Amino acid sequence: MLYSRIFYGFLLAFFARADVTNDHDGRLETAVILDHPTTGASTTPDGRTFLKIARVDGTTGSQIAEVIGKNYTLVPYPNEAWNSWNATSDSEADSERKYVSANAQRVGPDGNLWVIDSGSLEEFPNSSKLISFNLTTNEVHRIYYLGNTTTTKGSLNDVRFNGKYAYLTEYTIGSIIVLDLETGDSRQVLREHKSTVALLPLSAEGSLLRYSATGEYAYVNADQLEVSPDGKYFYYQPGIGYLWRIETKYLNGALHNETLAEELPNYVEPFSLTPSTGGTAIDAQGNIYYSDGDRQEVRSLSPNGTTTLVVRDSRLLWVDAMWIDTKQRLWMCASQLNHGDIFVQPNNQSNTLKKPIHVYTLDIGHSPSPIDHA
Repeated sequence: MLYSRIFYGFLLAFFARADVTNDHDGRLETAVILDHPTTGASTTPDGRTFLKIARVDGTTGSQIAEVIGKNYTLVPYPNEAWNSWNATSDSEADSERKYVSANAQRVGPDGNLWVIDSGSLEEFPNSSKLISFNLTTNEVHRIYYLGNTTTTKGSLNDVRFNGKYAYLTEYTIGSIIVLDLETGDSRQVLREHKSTVALLPLSAEGSLLRYSATGEYAYVNADQLEVSPDGKYFYYQPGIGYLWRIETKYLNGALHNETLAEELPNYVEPFSLTPSTGGTAIDAQGNIYYSDGDRQEVRSLSPNGTTTLVVRDSRLLWVDAMWIDTKQRLWMCASQLNHGDIFVQPNNQSNTLKKPIHVYTLDIGHSPSPIDHA
């Protein structure tokens, strides 16, 4: 009996390794080359490119940047002032007009650039915010302060749009934020529901991850999110995977209806057994693209729930938030986030990043969802 268990374990290990390839897919094109990891790219129809810079390599500097020129020069966006947060000397007023801890950025359906700042709520109540920048003037269009909605233990992760509504994932507690973009009203829903709480820690390259600061396993709750092109469904999942969905009419209705907000769990349904992933994107046909942190691949999930391999390449290590541009290209930031200093590394190294960092594109033959972005 013991030998059969050992043999079975060997087979599992063998086939798990067999799922990972070292081959390079010749269809991949390099869009940007960087000295620092990036966890998200977005573009405008006229060719501007924006990045969220993840400072997991021990460096400091801009959190949100625009890529300028063929040499991939990074320019702080909208300026250096917004990117100049100093936790030691800055005030509460500064936390309202600077990125304290920017977590994501994306061009919205209105053509503005939207930045999600998870902030530092225990010290600065208004540091948790969603900021909209006018890309014509490069000035602030509007700021939504969400500290009272997320609570001091909450951290904003990312955002998607559906008409006058925005939906945000909150990853430390595990919840969804519903925001009325016209009135600014917001509500936290599905707090600590089974669909917003991670069952297992993040996984990458076949290993469960631990935070270097504490040694604890890295549980990331509500993380990835998408809205169907017809605006009917909101899809979301914790970082480890397991994709859920709920009809947006219930989320929208819950914003001003306490009873409906409490009943939302009754309308949540499981959708797909997705893996541990860094990010997703959705196209005009409603196909959801997700990366697999263990197998260095990207798959698409159709509206009927079937999955298809899009690309597998050893360079696609921890592909974070993805993007589909107007040229029908899928943008994939190979962030190598699991090799950064935020996580425990072999032999207690600070990080094992292999630089330079690349952002790749792949022609997928599908346009972006029309309600997702311009």
